[in-house]
Amino acid sequence: MITLLYLTSLGDVEIATPFEINQPCDSWFHYNVKVLKQKKRKLFSNHVYHEYKGKQVIGYICNDEPPQ
Repeated sequence: MITLLYLTSLGDVEIATPFEINQPCDSWFHYNVKVLKQKKRKLFSNHVYHEYKGKQVIGYICNDEPPQ
C-alpha cells in the first residue's frame, strides 16, 4: 500500500487515499511519478518538482516499511 502526499494550491498538504501496489514503494514512486524541470527559486537553491496524474507530489507513505 502506498499513500501519496500532494501539495495544494494554497500550500497545504493533502493525503491521498492509500492504494495497493505490487512492488516496493520507492520503485513504484521512481517509475510512476514524473520529475518536472528543476526551477531555481533563490541563488544556490534548486527545487525538484514531482507530479502524478496532474498533481504536485511532495512525498509518500508506505505501510510495508517500519515507522522511522
